[in-house]
Amino acid sequence: MELHPDLVTTLLAAYAPCPAFAGTCRRMRWSPEQGHVPRGFCGATGSLEEVELVLVCAEPGDPHPGEVHAPKGSPADQLRSACAYAYNCHKSGKDLFHRNVRFILDSCFSGADFDEQMRRAWITESVLCSAENECGPVPVAVGRECRDRYLEAQLGLFPRALVVALGRKAAGRLREWRDLVEVDAAAPPRGASPKAKESWRKIVIKLQEKRGGDRNGAATAPSSDGG
Repeated sequence: MELHPDLVTTLLAAYAPCPAFAGTCRRMRWSPEQGHVPRGFCGATGSLEEVELVLVCAEPGDPHPGEVHAPKGSPADQLRSACAYAYNCHKSGKDLFHRNVRFILDSCFSGADFDEQMRRAWITESVLCSAENECGPVPVAVGRECRDRYLEAQLGLFPRALVVALGRKAAGRLREWRDLVEVDAAAPPRGASPKAKESWRKIVIKLQEKRGGDRNGAATAPSSDGG
């Protein structure tokens, strides 16, 4: 898949590598040969106007075993690698987090296959780089830095989309964002709870409301047991 040119423009500076690694984000991790690059985003494979839903997660976890991102390549190569990897992980349901996101997409875009869903959704992270320790705290200043440099620019490309924060970390970093929908995280441990699936019902309801009650989008609220 090819990333939309406007998204490339928005994200490419993160692979220079990002200037913030020399300051605010010096404790975040950059190591392309070990999979540590800005990552966790994919979607918007059609026109930007087609995107109805933006899912914002916290930050990427540790890379999967064997995950690398063009360590000898250009910033553009690393960007393409990270985006393609995230796309394929969601498509295959590589782990529980990816399967949970697929559950949300299937609920919002019932009847559409994954490739079609990716025309209508953008998945990203509120902080693009891995924390010093997986699931550990990320300094508030890092969240602000990444929002100022990359997140707001991404969201600005989708002014008509429903913006959803998956979990408290993402919601905190998007505080005061207009019309933000906050639900439970898709990643474990919270994403393994039945209550998380119940909270994701809100996404479908809000998306239906945003569509003005037009059920041609075929979104149906899932039951808490996934039925």
